[in-house]
Amino acid sequence: MIARDIIVIGASAGGFEAIQRLVAGLPRDLEAAVFITIHLYPRSEGVLPDLLNRAGPLPAAHPWEETPIEMGRIYVAPPDYHLIVSPKTVHVGHGPKENLHRPCINTMFRSAAMSHGERVAGVLLTGLLDDGSAGLWEIQQHGGVTVVQDPDEAAFRSMPESAILGLNVQYILRLAEIPPLLRRLTIGDRTESRAQQADSRSEHRTMQACPECGGAMTLHTMGRVKEFRCHVGHRFGLKTMVSEKSGVVERAMWKAVSQSEELLQLLEQVQADLDEEAARMVREEITRRKAEQQALRRLVNGDFETALE
Repeated sequence: MIARDIIVIGASAGGFEAIQRLVAGLPRDLEAAVFITIHLYPRSEGVLPDLLNRAGPLPAAHPWEETPIEMGRIYVAPPDYHLIVSPKTVHVGHGPKENLHRPCINTMFRSAAMSHGERVAGVLLTGLLDDGSAGLWEIQQHGGVTVVQDPDEAAFRSMPESAILGLNVQYILRLAEIPPLLRRLTIGDRTESRAQQADSRSEHRTMQACPECGGAMTLHTMGRVKEFRCHVGHRFGLKTMVSEKSGVVERAMWKAVSQSEELLQLLEQVQADLDEEAARMVREEITRRKAEQQALRRLVNGDFETALE
């Protein structure tokens, strides 16, 4: 029996309440170190440790650089810093964002898997898009245990659902069922579920540019999990990549609307100072630009059929 005494927990939207409920169910004598990453705004105040100290019996704090790992303590990723688990200490890093976030769940999961192997239990809770899936895959490949909140219970089902679809998750549980499981895993559970997953990795170049820095990207396939990576270090799950690329297109379209409006204003300003022939040409251009602007606005608003008429 393996003692899973390195517990890593990730959450995003809806995660503050979920993590407090989970921590409230952990016992005071838990023989494990707990690490938590939740997506935060870079300039947020970092109040989660205080909330967790009030919610449950285990002391919680933001780690500093090379904080020693101690059993029975909770380490929370600070705003705008990745939490990186090494063999004996916890690090905080300001490296490239992954899945548009720093801190990123995948970063913490991956570092724990590489440093502690089969001692790790990875827990993924509520959230949008697909952060955490690639990290859970790494945990499983290193012999650790994967636990996912039941999507039907989660405030936002996308993150847990993405993990379930992407790999052979060992435990899919309601939130109240997770603390008792973690307690059993820390002492070695004879009934532990085993999930076999072949280490099938592949990598190839793509025609995609990184939404963060514009660099060339490669597509890494890990079983059913897909992750786009650029040479700088930015990483995107498939859902996050599609979402961000869609945002890039929308921002470009709004920029086109703005430039079209500015051009229209310029043409209307100059036509009064032109001779008749030049003014006539400008009026025709204004008519074309107004039609263009209306079509662009319909496209931005999703009215594709009338935009193409």
